[in-house]
Amino acid sequence: MFVWKEFVEKYVVPLKVLGNIIVSFFVGDPGAEVAKNLAIAASRVVEVATKVVGSVKEEFTAPSDPIECVRLFIEKAANTFLGVDEGGKYTLFTWSLRRITNEYFETLYFTLAKDDEKKSNVFRILGVEELFKPPIKSPISENLTVLGYPDYPPHSTIVSWGSRIKIRILPPQERTLGGAINRLIDAIVAVLARPGILSVAEPTVDVVSTYLKNIPQSPPELDEPCGMRVRWVEVPKLLSDYNEFERDYAWVIQGLELRCADAIYPDKEELIRNSTNILNFFRTTMPVIITGGADLLFTIEGRVIIPFIRVLP
Repeated sequence: MFVWKEFVEKYVVPLKVLGNIIVSFFVGDPGAEVAKNLAIAASRVVEVATKVVGSVKEEFTAPSDPIECVRLFIEKAANTFLGVDEGGKYTLFTWSLRRITNEYFETLYFTLAKDDEKKSNVFRILGVEELFKPPIKSPISENLTVLGYPDYPPHSTIVSWGSRIKIRILPPQERTLGGAINRLIDAIVAVLARPGILSVAEPTVDVVSTYLKNIPQSPPELDEPCGMRVRWVEVPKLLSDYNEFERDYAWVIQGLELRCADAIYPDKEELIRNSTNILNFFRTTMPVIITGGADLLFTIEGRVIIPFIRVLP
């Protein structure tokens, strides 16, 4: 428990403090808006962490010079991004558990998976739970069960069926620490795009583009038309509570079979464009999903999966 508390105090609290300062110094600037969003995301991490790991010290002394605050803000945002510095080790681990099958979890985190007590403790702190289980009785169902956070990406529901389905994002019943950290990462990406006043700071490395270029690339199953491409800076809007969007195609689950269909109804699908099975689908897509180059939206009806690929902001 102590390490997560330390992470929040050392890496998240400064982002909250600096973000709020930038908002007050540069009212109306585009950079102030994304700084505000990151400060809010950081506040939510602190709030959830307090409930899970106990009180968090919110102590950080910011520079008096506004421009120095901006430079430090960008530096700390970059050093908290996935895999960068010590803070990035925490965010990368948390990020990798958004959507991960049991078999990939046991392979990627072999030592943790074999220690029931430590695994249970990590899952409890971060809020990892079972999100999807293949709707069949089979020995492989357990391996293909998808773990993750119920609040990131959140669940969705289909509000209209047919040749063009409409999907609505559902508000989570409870915020998890893992989900809050992942939303923090999304907010960091928007800050590192450096709009407005944030452009006065020039990082030596573009950590976001470097990350996306070095992770596994998305297979055809996740791309258009069966999936969709979303600019990373637009992901928070896509996943916001009650947001609705339409899709011509989506993946429909029938036992172990997956069909990419153009017309989807509660009890059938028509105009099949592609088909595969859950085993091949998850084994093919999981490397890019774990690393976050892509994600999966599950509907509460249990029949439809909507993939999306993150592209550069």
